[in-house]
Amino acid sequence: MSILSRFQVLRRKAGGLINLPNTTKSPTDLNKVGRRGSGTSNAHHNSRVGVRNKATLVGLDHKNTQQTYRSKSNFELVRSLLILKTCTYQIFVRNAEKTMRFSRVVLGRPLFTYIMKKTFYGQFAGGENITELKPVVEKLANHGVRSMLNFSVEQADLGSSKGEVHCQSNLETILGVLESSKEVCEVRPYSSFKITGLTTPWLLNQFTEVLKGVERAFLDNSQFERTKKQGRFMCSLSDKVKSNEILLANRVITRDAFIALTSSPQSFDKADVNNTGTLDFQQFRDLILSNPDIIKQIPGVPELTEELVQGIERLRDRLEQIAEKTKTLDARIMIDAEQTYMQPAIDYFTLELMRKHNQGVAYVYNTYQCYLKKTPNTLILDAMDAMSRGYNLGVKLVRGAYMVEETARAARLNYDNPIQDSKADTDRTYHEMLDVVLELVSRDHCFVLAGSHNEETVRYLMARLGDLRVDPGTEKVVFGQLYGLCDPTTFQLANSGYTVFKAIAWGKVEEVLPFLARRAEENTGVLGSTTRELDLLKVELWRRVLGD
Repeated sequence: MSILSRFQVLRRKAGGLINLPNTTKSPTDLNKVGRRGSGTSNAHHNSRVGVRNKATLVGLDHKNTQQTYRSKSNFELVRSLLILKTCTYQIFVRNAEKTMRFSRVVLGRPLFTYIMKKTFYGQFAGGENITELKPVVEKLANHGVRSMLNFSVEQADLGSSKGEVHCQSNLETILGVLESSKEVCEVRPYSSFKITGLTTPWLLNQFTEVLKGVERAFLDNSQFERTKKQGRFMCSLSDKVKSNEILLANRVITRDAFIALTSSPQSFDKADVNNTGTLDFQQFRDLILSNPDIIKQIPGVPELTEELVQGIERLRDRLEQIAEKTKTLDARIMIDAEQTYMQPAIDYFTLELMRKHNQGVAYVYNTYQCYLKKTPNTLILDAMDAMSRGYNLGVKLVRGAYMVEETARAARLNYDNPIQDSKADTDRTYHEMLDVVLELVSRDHCFVLAGSHNEETVRYLMARLGDLRVDPGTEKVVFGQLYGLCDPTTFQLANSGYTVFKAIAWGKVEEVLPFLARRAEENTGVLGSTTRELDLLKVELWRRVLGD
């Protein structure tokens, strides 16, 4: 087969991978396309969830590779092809972090850093500092794509010895990044960070155990009740969720049950400001955690020790400094999700920030991972809280990044796997949670960043925005993909007038290693899109070689 013939075959193959209508419509036309359908799901790795009558939905046209990859140099195209292809090999994916750590020892830090910057790090990270990030951000902006700077330093080891000096240094770095991002990003800057960079995993794990104890006490002593506490609208949100988990949002604790548990009628009466005779979960939790004496009365709830309380206050102070800086700069900050043995504490502290600072707009966003069985519980509760207290919920909705680690830990410690039973369940949950937050958006109580590489999800959200007549260019609902992945979808969204972000990891090579290793692992979850992208990269390379 001649080179020209091979190129033509590749182009037909790439163009036929998605049989959807060409999206040359204006943003105004896009609002008119598609009506929402009821969702069904197929096999584990090929689920098509939440959409029917797909021919009526907005499409993603991958035929024009010249337009899609116009921002990439020949070297970047070749690197993308090689790195993404490498990530399709399971033996590499399973051993990515070990391989990188071994290579650093063998090659030495200078040579290892140089090679990483030219290959794996260069594909998925933007640079070690703001100076290196700036040209990356500017290049994306020139093609209509905005940047979210992801400070990728984290601590996952419960026995980590990194202490207050390290955490304080990270705080100063994050504050500096917020300042610098205002200069680097021409439009309103978005950034993200991990709370484990600001405290110890031990503290988050210990406070998580306290929160779990409080939740168990509520479940054991509460009863099912909906309309009195929730109202019709919030009941409709709960009905959107098909979860096997008991929805805490549907339960309340009565005055008698609370007194039997805590022997503190005065505390209940003070918290029951509307004299309903019941407390919902958020009211119950806030009351318990604000009163250490009550905690001691509840069996199964760990004590809030002096060491833990002091650590919590230091963390709150750091988070408050970040939130205040974010507001001063009119920026946006995303707090990343982490492992489940710390996540409830992260959710709690982030909710505190949203309650205080998200008035009018969402300055602070929490990350909700839809591959967790518990996510519908958390998101519905937070949605109720935002509605009742009158602030804007900031939602970064993702599928998740710790599946292998979480599954292995559950098996090792012999507890129920927190991960959904199948990819179809994760996809269904993602679409259900999209419906929940879009209802809040329609009532001006939510801002959403939909982080997804799944084209079915992207098409679904595009159609739903059309249903709700949401301006594609608004910041109320935006799209996000990881830097180094899913470029065809990212740039086509930008070309169609949608607000879309690339989440750009940055930081010292050795500190970003865990993040980069997960990028390889996550490629197994979006393998269909990666395979498609590989074909599109080949088409564009052949086009440039042949001068077509």
